[in-house]
Amino acid sequence: MDFIQLAAARYSCRSYTGQPVSREDLDACAKAACLAPSARNSQPWRIILVDDPEVVAKVREQTSDAELKLNLFTQKAMAFAVFVNEGIPYTPVNRGKMKGDNYTKSDIGGAVACFCLEAAERGVGSCIIGSFSADGVKKLLGIPAEKGLDLIVALGHPADGKIPGKNRRPMEEVVFYNGYPG
Repeated sequence: MDFIQLAAARYSCRSYTGQPVSREDLDACAKAACLAPSARNSQPWRIILVDDPEVVAKVREQTSDAELKLNLFTQKAMAFAVFVNEGIPYTPVNRGKMKGDNYTKSDIGGAVACFCLEAAERGVGSCIIGSFSADGVKKLLGIPAEKGLDLIVALGHPADGKIPGKNRRPMEEVVFYNGYPG
């Protein structure tokens, strides 16, 4: 499949079978994430792959909330990829200082995108989660309190093999050359 087809095939999968995600698939997704570009090649991430059924069950509890009806689909996820923001080992002195940004969040976003695209290539469903109990996940997985925890990816084999169509704005509404539209 070419890249545009792959990008179209990747979707936020929220319904999973009970089939485990193989370590081979998890490792390949992590490898794709580690190949993502990052500012000054800082690679500010650590990735914790969770596939032990007991630990998966505990992460499920930290990523969903029945009372708020939030992320209930994670109760069926078969694995998780937890992206830890390690920060950067330098003080931005150039573009980052000019902009006031150290780029770690955008770098991790790029790594997560690569991870999820490789999952789609392998037939593994993924959904990026931004709402979860960060403190609970940190405690559960032994992540130091001072580390950032911005995104978790829920994983599993899609229960329904149908790839939903994407509802995207037309390119003419979002892409412009040489200046902001007036």
